[in-house]
Amino acid sequence: MPSPKSNVAQTTMPEELQQHIKEAVAGGLAELNLRELLGLTLSSLASAERTTWLSSRPEDKGNGRYERSLVMGSIPVSVSVPRTRSGEFRPSLLPERYQRGYREETQGLLLGLLASSRSIGAAKAALSKMGLPCSAAELEQVAGEFIESVSLRNEAPIDPDQIAVFIDAKYVELRDGDRIRPATIYVAVALGRDGKKRILCCEVFVGRETLDDWKKVLRHLLHRGLRRVMALVQDDFSGLLKITQAMFPGADVQLCTVHMLRNAKSHLGKDHAEQFVLRWREIKTARDIDRARAQFDELCQSLEQAAPAFIDQLTKKRDHYLAFMHYPHRIRRTFASTNAVETVNGQLERMRRNNGGYFHSSDVLKLKLGITIDYLEQGRWRSPAASTRAALHQLNVMFEQKFDAEE
Repeated sequence: MPSPKSNVAQTTMPEELQQHIKEAVAGGLAELNLRELLGLTLSSLASAERTTWLSSRPEDKGNGRYERSLVMGSIPVSVSVPRTRSGEFRPSLLPERYQRGYREETQGLLLGLLASSRSIGAAKAALSKMGLPCSAAELEQVAGEFIESVSLRNEAPIDPDQIAVFIDAKYVELRDGDRIRPATIYVAVALGRDGKKRILCCEVFVGRETLDDWKKVLRHLLHRGLRRVMALVQDDFSGLLKITQAMFPGADVQLCTVHMLRNAKSHLGKDHAEQFVLRWREIKTARDIDRARAQFDELCQSLEQAAPAFIDQLTKKRDHYLAFMHYPHRIRRTFASTNAVETVNGQLERMRRNNGGYFHSSDVLKLKLGITIDYLEQGRWRSPAASTRAALHQLNVMFEQKFDAEE
């Protein structure tokens, strides 16, 4: 869901609606009757826009409203459209003339309300405060589509060839009756040969991150068709490196350098950690892989006494921390970390905070995952990033050379 454009974002809500929305959010805006909430919000924003219009045209006056049936994605919406006597005013939030469907930026603005939800019960209470009836059947249908989309995503066939796959896990908490239980979301994001990012899976397992669950997730990806991966980017979770090397023998396994820097700050003293960060900035801009290896070895030797165990692990896994250096300059930053997955996790984290610090059920979590996937793939990931476009031809040539040689 793309970010709303300026003509939408700059419209001011009436104070009365703002208060209703604040009360609704405080009670858990939730998976409410989305159709009615969207209609209310659109009507109020259109009214606010008319007020702004009339303030600069004193010769014109308001002239009531008319009802119009519109469509937001697959959701029918009834909007009360304000008029003026001159007939010249037309709310910018409306679809193009003679069309019933909304622009994507408007959908992004309004469907974002759903992302702040908590529970169906809280949604009904919020609607009651706003003076609107709530249809549980309609509510469940809307939420059910997002939930089902996640299940389908986790089972759908996968293109066997991917330029890169980024994997990481996120710890969350779920409500289970009267208890709050730990759970882990295992996320895999692919960079396809067309340059687009796609979420391959968002699988949820009860409990903390474990190696056994990672085995299940990766085996499932293979079962769904994933085969040839040029670069696989992950963190250094204990034992995971050996598994990914065994399951994807043709891949360059890159250990996340952002995680590496975090670990350096926790294992090294302040002065040594600052030295590590400064030296790493030089390493990642080295002219070639050989120079980067030499500088990395020098860095490890200089800090060996400060944290022997940590430095020993870095030395042993040097080539996995520097695998991104084999790729074109413009794409190295993308390949050096699991930030593609962190983008997913960041969206979920905002929703978690809006939900009071935890997800109120496994279905609510899946709902949030469905919204997140839609937001990214239909928004910022719809087209390849500029850095990817610039290197895409070269990446595809490298892919063909790598796997054609192995065959």
